[in-house]
Amino acid sequence: MASTGHTRPRGFSLLEFALVVAVTAALCAVLLHRLDGYRRAAEDAATRQTVAALRTALQVEAARALAQGRTEALAALAQENPIRLLARPPANYLGEFALSAQGRVARNGWVFDPRDKTLVYVTSERERFASGKSELPAFKVELTRNVTVAGKPAMSLALNEVDTQGSR
Repeated sequence: MASTGHTRPRGFSLLEFALVVAVTAALCAVLLHRLDGYRRAAEDAATRQTVAALRTALQVEAARALAQGRTEALAALAQENPIRLLARPPANYLGEFALSAQGRVARNGWVFDPRDKTLVYVTSERERFASGKSELPAFKVELTRNVTVAGKPAMSLALNEVDTQGSR
């Protein structure tokens, strides 16, 4: 017996296809936004870990110099690039160069500015860290002199965050 009825066309209509594409695009946009937030949080955590490692290495070198009675070495350490104290530089260490006010870099990473002896974490675009800061984190090794209980001067080194006013 021959079928004389109409057969339903198979496949999606153009409207159904457009709806699937729109829903997929919306889901991808939400996913990419979330992934970018996770990337920024991971970058912030890696930055904090590098600063902690630098502070530890700086304290070890300061203690070593003081134990050997080389207090003049502390002043020299305060003028050096603190990345040199690490066994190996972080993977995102970009090197030593003077940062200009309008300077941009191709990727995110650490830069030591020899002009003002600061270690700056630069980004390829002005973005906010997960902590909400929009300025570039900058750190400087500073020599501190304290008076102990016995009245003797005590010297130490610290890696302190410095204010850059977001001008880099």
